[in-house]
Amino acid sequence: MEDSEWDRLVAQLKAGRCAPFLGAGACHGSLKLGSQLSEQWADEYDYPFVDRGDLAQVMRYVTVCEGDPIYVKEKFLDQDIRGAAPPDFANPCEPHAALARFPIPIYLTTNYDDFMVRALQFAGKKPRQVLCPWYPSAPFHPEDFHPPEGEPPAVHPIVYHLHGHANAPESLVLTEDDYIEFLVALGEERNQPVYMSDSPSPSFLPPPVAESLSRMPLLFVGYSLRDWTFQVILQGIVKALPRTMHRRHVSVQMLPLQAGATDDQRRRAESYLTRYFNGLNISVYWGSAADFFRELDQRAGGMP
Repeated sequence: MEDSEWDRLVAQLKAGRCAPFLGAGACHGSLKLGSQLSEQWADEYDYPFVDRGDLAQVMRYVTVCEGDPIYVKEKFLDQDIRGAAPPDFANPCEPHAALARFPIPIYLTTNYDDFMVRALQFAGKKPRQVLCPWYPSAPFHPEDFHPPEGEPPAVHPIVYHLHGHANAPESLVLTEDDYIEFLVALGEERNQPVYMSDSPSPSFLPPPVAESLSRMPLLFVGYSLRDWTFQVILQGIVKALPRTMHRRHVSVQMLPLQAGATDDQRRRAESYLTRYFNGLNISVYWGSAADFFRELDQRAGGMP
């Protein structure tokens, strides 16, 4: 990222005019990555296929074996999510803690944990946790998106869980079938007008979420280009926005290279991926989330 891109991002964050999008990599060190979980479950259920690193495929196999998707999701949460030690929210460079210090009104995540909510509470705020109603019978309360009268949204920020939360196993987008159902819901939503007023009926992207996506730049943390979830967000949400609403976004990425890659391979990979992301109006920070937030802390002057 160029200095000008850093300056723009810091200004947007300090003004609360940026919407963070958190993926699994933001929890690195507290929770296992998807590939690690996939191998673990593949071993437990003697998964017979070659794509052992694809968590959605492996969990669909587990669900078929067990015959009860909610039981599998409960088991997954008990084994791998619930009870996990949270990150150190006192560390200003921890991703959740760093973002919680800014006056941001909405945080979007595809993670099942409540680390973003706990980081905001640690920062003295009163977050509102809302689940995406992508599945039948999902709860939907438009009033959840409104802060108490007279209170600024940044004091009561929304944490919007697109892929569900550990407190509601049925809400998890976990298996390949869940992803397909999620994509169908997203496709139906894309064919509807983007309204900026409240609606009493469930919406995949309720007005406050749709408005944030359309008018604010996004900061992607914890995703990789090879991540299906990231591709769904890019192709299904970001590219769906009218060109007049396109902002310059930022994505924190690790270069997807095999061990032993040469300097020439690294240069060519970075050049290709930079051009790819640039076509989506996304600036890329090549490095880990930890490195990114250390540099952000320095450039923001210690952050608020």
